[in-house]
Amino acid sequence: MKLFIIDWSKDSSTPLIEYCKGTNHKIIGTELTDGATAYKNTALCKPDAIIINYAVKPAHGRITAQQIRNRKLTAAIPIYFINGDEDDNEKVQNLGICLSEDEFKELLDTDQPGSSVESFLL
Repeated sequence: MKLFIIDWSKDSSTPLIEYCKGTNHKIIGTELTDGATAYKNTALCKPDAIIINYAVKPAHGRITAQQIRNRKLTAAIPIYFINGDEDDNEKVQNLGICLSEDEFKELLDTDQPGSSVESFLL
């Protein structure tokens, strides 16, 4: 699965990105600071899934996801929200799947190359 990871951080990498690098999946893009850049790059990269760690900046994650979802080219790409609190998860439940980081790691570990992410969504 080709992943695009949005993880608000001032560091050059995050634990989530490092974990994903150790799986069978390919990270084709990351954005750590700017939602507008993430919006632009998700269209260019055409990922199979977008992962948004929005524990630090939930409003930024929600706004970015809304823009990605509203664009025809990226509207059907599954979005996974990681590490949000209960209130924030309620605000994005119409935009994607809310998971804890452990649940997301379990999904990555069980999803084999070539299998469909959509099967998890059904």
